[in-house]
Amino acid sequence: MAEYKEVVHERLYLKVPGGEQLRKTSAGRLKHMLADGWRETQRWDHPEHVTVRLERTGHAPTMKILPKPPAPPPRAPRQGGFRGGFNRGGPRGPRGGPGGPGGPGGQSRQAGPAGGAPAAPAPT
Repeated sequence: MAEYKEVVHERLYLKVPGGEQLRKTSAGRLKHMLADGWRETQRWDHPEHVTVRLERTGHAPTMKILPKPPAPPPRAPRQGGFRGGFNRGGPRGPRGGPGGPGGPGGQSRQAGPAGGAPAAPAPT
């Protein structure tokens, strides 16, 4: 079996352009990588940053992207006509109920004898 090798190029920024001291974040990142088993193999100096080549070897890591599981079989068609179909409404049916449109008290009531003037007779 072939040996597994990882190579990373890290850009570490300096405190002062042209200086040698790394910023806190860059110094901490390099320290952390070295503690995790990476080895610094090369270094390239630039005016504002340093590029470092880090390597580590060992066994191949486990798969990060797992294969997709097979798709489930298609569902059987539903039976039963309009049960649970459209315009079903709530617990009392499609619309209405006491006080709703189409139910008792849903339409405006005409004024009767108790409401003042008697209702006019319907034209024939």
